[in-house]
Amino acid sequence: MKLGMYLSQMWKNPWLRKKIGYTIALLALYRLLVMVPVPTVDVQVLMDQAAAGLGGSELGSFLMLLWGSIERFSIVAIGLGPYINASIIMQLMTAVVPKLEELTEQGEQGQQKIQQYTRYLTFPLAILQGIGMVYFINYLFGWAIINTGSIGIVLLTAFTLAIGAMIVMRLGELITEKGISNGISILIFASIVAGMSGQISSAFAWASNPVGVFIFMAIFILVLILLSILILRSIKEIPVIYSRQGQVQETSVLPIPMNPVGMIPIIFALAFASFPYLLSQLFIRMGTQNEAMANISNRIELNFNIYSQQPGRRAIIIYFILIVAFTFFYAMIQFNPDRIAHNIQQRGGFVPGIRPGDETAKYISKTLNHLCLRWGAGLALLGVLNFIIVEIPFIRQLTYDLGSLPLVVTGSGIIIIVWVVQDLVNKIDTEILMTKYDVKL
Repeated sequence: MKLGMYLSQMWKNPWLRKKIGYTIALLALYRLLVMVPVPTVDVQVLMDQAAAGLGGSELGSFLMLLWGSIERFSIVAIGLGPYINASIIMQLMTAVVPKLEELTEQGEQGQQKIQQYTRYLTFPLAILQGIGMVYFINYLFGWAIINTGSIGIVLLTAFTLAIGAMIVMRLGELITEKGISNGISILIFASIVAGMSGQISSAFAWASNPVGVFIFMAIFILVLILLSILILRSIKEIPVIYSRQGQVQETSVLPIPMNPVGMIPIIFALAFASFPYLLSQLFIRMGTQNEAMANISNRIELNFNIYSQQPGRRAIIIYFILIVAFTFFYAMIQFNPDRIAHNIQQRGGFVPGIRPGDETAKYISKTLNHLCLRWGAGLALLGVLNFIIVEIPFIRQLTYDLGSLPLVVTGSGIIIIVWVVQDLVNKIDTEILMTKYDVKL
């Protein structure tokens, strides 16, 4: 009954209905672009060899990590990877380049300038990532997909993929501006769901015991969802007392999420770990004559091969550390302890037992560090869970007995889905409340 009323409120809200319709239309356009192949690729050979099981388990994980948009080697195959990498670089540069740091303090105008620089950086990164992808996918399928002997064809393919990446970036921006929720997150969500559904259906088709696979996957997904909700929705409240002329006038709380930055660290860690690996494939497959460069590329391939369904221990450890590191980094950007402490002091507030000003900033910073370490590690553990679980003897035996175990349903994918759904519901609730408020006025 409550669900029916909720849907009715959504439908009766003209602004909300328009935003949801706009978002769905752009998502449909994006999924149509997924079906448009790059002209230089022999799509039929790609599909035939994939159907025959060639390419190995690396392809399944590769599809999932790139948001499931390469099944036909479409023009949007590299998706949002270059944009995410560009965002990482710009965020790091704002911490070390004074002029960029000044832009972050100029409000919306400064953010728009940084966003513009991010767009400029996205295109060359997309070219590099496109070249790496050409060689990697061609390598997986025995060099039968693209004529990599012609540098012109390789560059044309990479350029086409880069244009597709810019189109996807723009679609995400349009959803953010005129649709509902964050457009980049919505596109990633749609691609992951599409990729998961395809991989799960394939796993059931090849399973010797489909019922057993279904039961295991239902339990596994339920556990991942519950853990994701625990990490994303838990909040620590810091009490704040506001006083005027020595008298307590208001008691409030400063809410800090246990995981201050949601699923952002997982997305950035995936992109950060994948980009060096794609570049290493570029140098290795081109047969570079520089011995030092070849050694570096081989080491990157060994240590950053996150595309494998069961990466090496070093790759898992590096991925784990990246998630924790990005949790710390973005928590400190989103929750600036000095600024929060200054705002509390300006309003005449203080944290019980803590002096206003610098002491409050240190207390908030210490609290954030503890949360980031504890829950960042929890987020990272969830992200690598599908890599670890297959090492358990019971799961290994279960895989053998069932004949198939679709662990492409990853902890990282589930936590992104949960975060996007939660954010989407929050945005819809806000729109409904605002409409009710306007009606009362």
